[in-house]
This record gives sequence, C-alpha cells and structure tokens, in this order.
Amino acid sequence: MPPLPIVRRVTSLKGLGVFRDYAAPADAPELRTHNLIYGFNGSGKTTLSRVFGTLAAGSRRPELPTTGTFELELSDGATIKSTGPLDALKGRLLVFNVDFIKDHLRWDDGTANPVFHLGREQIEAATALERVSADIIALAADTATASASHERAERTFTDYKRDVARTIADYLGLGRRYDASNLVADYAQRSYDPDNLLSDTQRSEQRSIIAQDAPLPKRSLLNSEPLGLQKHVRDVRALLDTTLDMISLDTLREHDTMLAWVKQGLDYHRAHDQTRCLFCGNMLTEERARSLSQAIGDAFDNLLTSIRAAKRAAEALRDHLEAVTSSVPSRNDISRDSQSSVSAAFTLPGLLSECMQVVKAILLLLADKAAAPNLRVNAQALPTDAAASALETTVATQLLHLNEIIHAHNQSHDNFNTVQATARTKLKDHFLAENQTRYRQLEAEVTAAKARRDIIHNKDKELGQKAERLRQDMRQHGPAAGMINRMIHSYLGHKELEIGTLADGYQLRRGGRPVTGSLSEGEKTAIALCYFLSTLEAEGRQRKDLIVILDDPISSLDTKSLNYAFSIIKAALSDARQLILMTHNLHFMNEIKKWLKRGTEKQAGPDNATATLLFLDSVQTAGEDTRSSFIREMPRHIREYESEYQYLFHLVLQFAEAPDGETGYFYLMPNALRKVMEIFFAFKVPGSAGLSSKVDAVATANHGLDPGRIRALDRLIQVESHSDNLDDLVTFSSMTVEETKHATDALLALIETLDKGHYDQMRRICRP
Repeated sequence: MPPLPIVRRVTSLKGLGVFRDYAAPADAPELRTHNLIYGFNGSGKTTLSRVFGTLAAGSRRPELPTTGTFELELSDGATIKSTGPLDALKGRLLVFNVDFIKDHLRWDDGTANPVFHLGREQIEAATALERVSADIIALAADTATASASHERAERTFTDYKRDVARTIADYLGLGRRYDASNLVADYAQRSYDPDNLLSDTQRSEQRSIIAQDAPLPKRSLLNSEPLGLQKHVRDVRALLDTTLDMISLDTLREHDTMLAWVKQGLDYHRAHDQTRCLFCGNMLTEERARSLSQAIGDAFDNLLTSIRAAKRAAEALRDHLEAVTSSVPSRNDISRDSQSSVSAAFTLPGLLSECMQVVKAILLLLADKAAAPNLRVNAQALPTDAAASALETTVATQLLHLNEIIHAHNQSHDNFNTVQATARTKLKDHFLAENQTRYRQLEAEVTAAKARRDIIHNKDKELGQKAERLRQDMRQHGPAAGMINRMIHSYLGHKELEIGTLADGYQLRRGGRPVTGSLSEGEKTAIALCYFLSTLEAEGRQRKDLIVILDDPISSLDTKSLNYAFSIIKAALSDARQLILMTHNLHFMNEIKKWLKRGTEKQAGPDNATATLLFLDSVQTAGEDTRSSFIREMPRHIREYESEYQYLFHLVLQFAEAPDGETGYFYLMPNALRKVMEIFFAFKVPGSAGLSSKVDAVATANHGLDPGRIRALDRLIQVESHSDNLDDLVTFSSMTVEETKHATDALLALIETLDKGHYDQMRRICRP
C-alpha cells in the first residue's frame, strides 16, 4: 500500500492578510517529512497555520478572510483548493496554534475539552473502526472521481447555458436581462419544434426589426384607379387611321401635310379682314377663300379636335403614371414583418415603366398625326389590345397587393412595440429550438453524474456515521488525563499543577483545587503543548500517519523551558508522517535547525533529503503602504549562522547600496539598524552602559566621525528605543527614508572606523 500523501507545497495564498498575492514559483522548495518555517512576527505564520487548520477541520476557519483563496499540492499530485472540498486530510492533519488553544482550553474557568483514548473493552470497537476507516479510504478515490465527473459535467453544462444565453441576449438586444437562469426557465416551461427554426434571411429580418429605435414612417396608399390603357390604345389606333373623305382642291390633295397650315392661315385672314395674302402678296378673293373653306370643311376641324383630345388624355395618363411611380415605396421603406409572400408587388415600378413607354409612343404618333391629319399613321409601335389589357390587369393586381402591404406596414407602425416583441419571441424560439437537443443531452449528463456522485457520497456518509458510532462506543478520556499530567509534571519539574477529569472534560487544578485565571504564561504554554501532544493518538490515530503543524509552541518560555519544549516535541513528533514547525523565536529556530540541517537537500542531496528549511519573507513593495509575505528558501545568512547578526548586516548593506533606499525591507530597517548596532557594541564596547552612552563614548573618543552622523545614530536610538527585537516588529517606524538612509551610512562608517577588519569580513560574508 503506497504511503499516505503529505503536503508537498503551498502553491497559492491570495487575499489572506500579509499573503496578498503569493504564488509559488516553479522552483519553490518542497515540503518534506520534517520542515522548519522561520519568520518574524507579523510575517504570516498565524495565517498560514489557519490555512492548515482549515484542512484539519475540513471546513474554512472563521478567522480567515472570506474573500481569500489558497491552494496546496499533495505528494500524490492531488490539489486542495479553498473553492473545493477541504476534508482530504481531515483526521490526519493536526494543528497547534492560538486557535487550537482557544478552541480546547478555557483559562478563565480552568477547564479543557476531553481527549479520548482507547480502553481494553473498546478494542473490538477499535478493530471495527479500523475496517470502516479502511473502507472510507478505499472509497475516497471513487468519491473524488464521481465528484470530478459531476463537476466537469456541471461546468460544461454551465458554460453551454451561459454561451447560448449570451447569443440570445445579443440577438435580442437584451444585454444582462437574459442570462443562463432565464434560459433554464424557458426550457423548463416548454419544448420547441422544428417549426420554430428560421432561415438566415428570416433571422436577419427579425433582428432588423429589433434593432429599430422607432418604426418606419407610415406610407400613403397608392392611387389605384383604372388606367384605361387598353381603351386609350384602341382609340388612338382608330384615330391614327382616320382621313378626310373629300378635299376639293387638287393642289392641296397633293400636299396633305399643308392642310393644317392652310386652315390656320385662312382662319387668321378672315379674322383680320385681310383681302391680300400676307405670305405671297396676291389678292385673296372671296371666291378663293370660299374654295379653300370648302376644301377643308368641318371634318378637318373635328379631326384636329380629336387629335388634341387624344394628346391631352395621353398626357394626363403620363402624369398619372409618373405620380404613381414616384409614390411607390421600396422594400427599405416597408417594415420587415409587413413584407408578405406577395413580393412580386415590388415589381410594380417596372410595370409602370412599361405603361409609360406605351404612353410615350402614343404621344409621338399623335404628333405625327397632328402634322399630317389627312394621312394614315402606322400604329405598329402600339401594343395589341390583348397585350395592353394584360399589362393593365397586371398593374391593377400589383397595385392592389402593394396597397395591402402598405396597409399592413401602417398597422405595424401603430403596433411597433408588439411587432418588436413578436420578433424577439420568434428569434428566441429559434435559438431555443436550435440548441434544445444539446441542452437536454448535457442536462441528462449532469443528472446522471449527480446521481452517481450521490450514491457514493451517501455510502461514504453511512460509513462516516458508522465510524462515529464506533468512536462513541469506545471513547474514554480518563486515560489521557494521566498522560497529560505526567508530561506537565516533567515539564514544570513539580506536581503542584495538574488536570482532573470531569464528566465532559478536564479541570485545571493547583494543589488539588480548581484554578481559574491565575496561571502564568509559561504554565499556560506547558499545559497547552502537553494537552496537544496527548491528542496525537486519540480516537485510534497513529502517529506514523499524522501531519502535525506547530505554530510557535514556545510562547513566553525562558531558555530552560524552551529547550525542554523542544526536547519533548522532537521525541513526540520525529516519527510523524510529516512535521511542520513554525516559529519567530531565534533560539528555538536554531535548535530546530541543528536537528534538521543534516537532512536538508544541501547536505543529504535531493534524493535523500528529509528536511526543508523555509523563511517567511515579508517585503514592502516600492510605492505601497502595506507588506506582502512570500514563502522562500531560508536565506543563507540565517541558515548558516546561529545569530541574526549576519542576516541583519546583509539587509543593512543591501539598503545602503539601494538607490534612494528602494528595498522591500525598509519597514524593518530602523529596528534592524538598532539590532546590528547593539550586537556590534556588545563586543566592541563591552560594559553595562546603555546604547546611547556607548555612542556618546565613541563620539567623545574622536575617531574622526562626522558629528552629523553621530546625530543620525542618536535619532535612531531615540525613535527605536521601544523595539527590543525584530520579533516585535509589526508596525512601521516613524523614521523617514532619508533619516534611515543617514543612520545606515553613519552606522556602517562607524563600524568600519572602529573595526576595519570586522567590517571587511562582514562584507565578504554578506556578498551574494
């Protein structure tokens, strides 16, 4: 059976306190069996422990920001995300931090929660619990597979619903008023038929209707009175064939085209009493005038009158055709929904043009007839009666259809909102019909995947309930009290303080009497740590399977107690499946480092490494007022030395060489400078005098130091007098960048002046 997985890497921490946007780089060191994470106070240890606490509880710790996210990678390749299931390590992962103490130990009333261990009579129940636990572990893979399959099906279905809803919203111009929830509601109400599908042209028409901000203007109905084209053609043809029966004068008979001219001249001379021809000057006798009048006669007048009447009728028909033609709307003038299947109506302009050509031919022929009234004019240019009748009938039919379309268009104008709503419904029904098959298929896949997942989850739930019943049957917390007391007595070196059993937990006692609120911080630390260690093998757990995280388990301890705490931690947890120790205490860190250093990759090699040393690096990006923390490999100056002096000296040099003080560590520079100065003066200017007195002594000794630099160091001492060590640094110094820069230059100059050899050696050590 493969070993149980451990945490390989914290891959992402975002929006979680100082972990503003941490993402592990590709070459980030892996967590191994034994791990040390060192960081100053405020660098994110508590937050990181609460992420692990979330995995221990199987649910998000309430202390974590609700908007924060995290992701961890396990040694078997699985990942745990804050957005997914959180119970993969529940029961195997235990966390000691401030939350554990708050959840289990109540100092005010001097009580603690019970720790349950197995008694002899519970062995049978424990054996059954092991079998059930094995079944739960075996089922975990099926549970993960079924959950992943359901998630994939849901994700695919969700994406599909979103995309289809977005398409419908775009086509219908609905924006955010139509989304996946509306799509689900539409499919829940009804099914859609192939009749709902539209062609590309129909979709384009409906979309054009929706896109209109206002309806197209109304159109006037066309003049549909009869053209009379057939009768006009017949009458003109007869007129063109008409001639005068008698012409008296032989000379005029030979010149028919002059008849109209002679008629007009004769009428003019008579009207003006002219006796002499105005054209030739000869006498216009009465006999001659009478002969001309007889030759022309009334028939000629009637013929000319008929020609003029026919011309006026043709011109009237021409004007009528022009008026109708100019008022015929185009397709773009008519709303799409009104353009019925009678699309031939839009060919009317062509038919009217044909009629216009006939009228133009009539006018030309009448002009020829008027020029020579007594001559027959060839009417071959005119259509036959049948052709004229057919053309006139077609025009009348198309006029009727087009007026129907115009009427429908005008009604559409009056009902514009209803028309648009209908267009939207048609388009939406089209897309719903088009995507219905795929929608039902994906819906069925989600239902089937959920059913499979629920079956497995229910089985897992039943096993969990069975396991809980077995735990209830075998629980006893009395034996744990003895274990805790033995550790406390050994830890404190006396038996004055102990815990006693109650029906529902423990009671803290001093000298046999209940203790309420009078414990020292050291005693609290001892009780809390011993209590936690007693829980490791509670409820049938085995240490070799456990992942244990300790966050600063040495609060308020003196050096002796700290060393003892480390000893019992090492003894109790060295054989755990995985151990992660987090601390801000330099001495405790050095003890752990000495224990684990041989197992690191640098000393044991990548194939044999069992330990990892990490550092919570908290930096302040230029231009920002807040810090961000990152999980990095422990810096060489911390890893290789037991004092923080080398690391701080490295930061001071880095700050001094940075342009304009641009460094991610400016927030801790004033305190770091003071610590470097304290350590340097401790061996260079030994004695019990305070730091300020030592600086004054150096200034008085006249080492050639600039007085301005001495003042910069005085300013540093005054501002940072409240900071005893770097562990307490959680707020920004009041010193400006310029002041800090001056103090840095002054301190380095002072060290170089007082001990050039030491200064040069430290620069070599701190060289990258």
